[in-house]
Amino acid sequence: MVVVTGASEGIGRAFARRYAGDGRDLLLIARRSEPLVRLAAELRAAHPIRVETLAQDLTAPDAPDAIDTVLVIAGAHCDLLINNAGIGLSGAFHDLPLKDIERLIATNVGAPTRLMHHVLPGMRARGRGGIINLASLGGFAPGPYQAAYYASRAYMLSLSEAVAAEVSGDGVRITAVAPGPVRTGFHDKMGADSDLYRWLIPSLSPETVALWAVTAHNLGVRVVVPGLLNNILALCLRLMPHRISVLVQGSLFYPRNR
Repeated sequence: MVVVTGASEGIGRAFARRYAGDGRDLLLIARRSEPLVRLAAELRAAHPIRVETLAQDLTAPDAPDAIDTVLVIAGAHCDLLINNAGIGLSGAFHDLPLKDIERLIATNVGAPTRLMHHVLPGMRARGRGGIINLASLGGFAPGPYQAAYYASRAYMLSLSEAVAAEVSGDGVRITAVAPGPVRTGFHDKMGADSDLYRWLIPSLSPETVALWAVTAHNLGVRVVVPGLLNNILALCLRLMPHRISVLVQGSLFYPRNR
């Protein structure tokens, strides 16, 4: 069964629809139940698949056990984990409430790490499985005014590549997806609605991001950057002197409406 976190909207919903189209059974997870129920009904009506839902705060210590309970009742196990749930923050680090920063770390770092650690033993024992982790194009260099968010995405890039190397001989594939701006409400929620980079870098659709991610994962690619322009930008971030890349990112992420 494909387990999708943050499945109620945006990229997570696009992943769910794509794998449903491939005939894969799904477990959809998000904080709110109502959009999950609507999406599950849509997918069941369109495809001959099983779709389970779970309204769950993934930062809770018992989240993996709650997921296991649903899988056991369904007579299934996690064949593919998509760690898509995440939140963002925009603004000067010292001005942001500490509780918001801690919530971001728990959601973007703690929860996906816990789920990866939880599902990997079973995947290795079965000799097959996969994990897709959502990161960000900004994870390739520090991002002033979105410091904690970009640090969390850099962590996911590093963790994904390292663990992918560790399990490469066990039949388990791990792919980190590093999109640039995406046409969802994510940036508005994180308070980055006026940032310059959103107007300079074209946004991709969630469906395009999911297509790139699924294709790369099927090919065994460990890090994928969806979109041609974003790949060029990722290369520039890697090759640019570090001090310059930080200055560039800071100018792009500076909140103009503040």
